[in-house]
Amino acid sequence: MQQKEIGFYDFRSGQTIASIGAQCCHWEAAYAATTDSVTFYLEDIDSSKFKKSQVEFAWNYYATLRGRPMTSDYKTIIGDERSTSLPENTFDKILIINSFHEFTFQTEMLADIKKKLKADGILYVDEVLPKRPGQLHGICNLPMLNSEEMIAVFDNNGFEYANGVDFNYRQKNPVRRIFAFKIKE
Repeated sequence: MQQKEIGFYDFRSGQTIASIGAQCCHWEAAYAATTDSVTFYLEDIDSSKFKKSQVEFAWNYYATLRGRPMTSDYKTIIGDERSTSLPENTFDKILIINSFHEFTFQTEMLADIKKKLKADGILYVDEVLPKRPGQLHGICNLPMLNSEEMIAVFDNNGFEYANGVDFNYRQKNPVRRIFAFKIKE
């Protein structure tokens, strides 16, 4: 995990954060290990893979790496393809890590997410970027969006692009980007 990523997310004690499409929860547990007293709502739609035992394993693993007990806690939520089932007006930050390209109903999900963020909340979308038009994601074989397409989808659904951070991994062009969006006023 890179300091650039942690710095960009700027997790702070007392925040309430949701992660949509959390599945194995390793990213979220790693983030929880970097700060104190954050509440994570871990959401996914696939109850066959999103299991309490997996979340506990990730939390315990990163607590061991941290070298002291975690002070951040978590709640698990099962959503569906159109709704996160998260509580409304609750979240300082919502994360979507390498999952947005898998959303079948993007418009419905973005409308739902807007209701979940606090007025000054931030939506972070971490996605792999295609190297060429029409490229499919290497794991799920679904189409990937380039930066302009990603920003347009969110703009058309009531979000404004606030900031972003690129990851090049010694390559000329970014291969991954974390986008930060705010709700349009």
